[in-house]
Amino acid sequence: MKGILTLASLFLLSVAAFAQTPAPSAFPSTTVNFNLSPITLPGAKTSVAGAETDVKLKITSNFSLGETTLLSGDYAFIGGRGDYVIPSFSKWLQNHSPMLNGYQFQLGVTGSAGVVRTPQSLGVAASHWGERAGMFLTYAVNGNVGLGVEAQWTNLPGYAHSTYSMAFGPSFHF
Repeated sequence: MKGILTLASLFLLSVAAFAQTPAPSAFPSTTVNFNLSPITLPGAKTSVAGAETDVKLKITSNFSLGETTLLSGDYAFIGGRGDYVIPSFSKWLQNHSPMLNGYQFQLGVTGSAGVVRTPQSLGVAASHWGERAGMFLTYAVNGNVGLGVEAQWTNLPGYAHSTYSMAFGPSFHF
């Protein structure tokens, strides 16, 4: 029982640490769905390719949790994802740009961990743990649709170690 109370206390403290006075936002929704396609930079080593879909629930005004799926014919990465929006960026952009509404932009950090399955590991009890971490920038076209770009360090054992993924695509807010 003491362990459960300790975990609950740590969870509440971590939520309180992320809680800040919210700035005006063009992202008022609680659930966000990104559908992004990773791309490769010219002249760089090949990035992870596939289709990425994230469904996230806004926990605080700056922190979202959800699931992430990155699929390709060569692998599947399914796991959990956390996004933290840096509110000072939007405020800074709003105060320093006469032509842009800074509150239509979100800059943040993201991280995810999950299971990597490759065709060789299908049907085998041994899958691998994979992880991704990076940054994202999202622009709200309106209250329901946005455009996002993200760059992440990616480690998918069994497929690719210490590579990167870059993604660009729409986001839908409900």
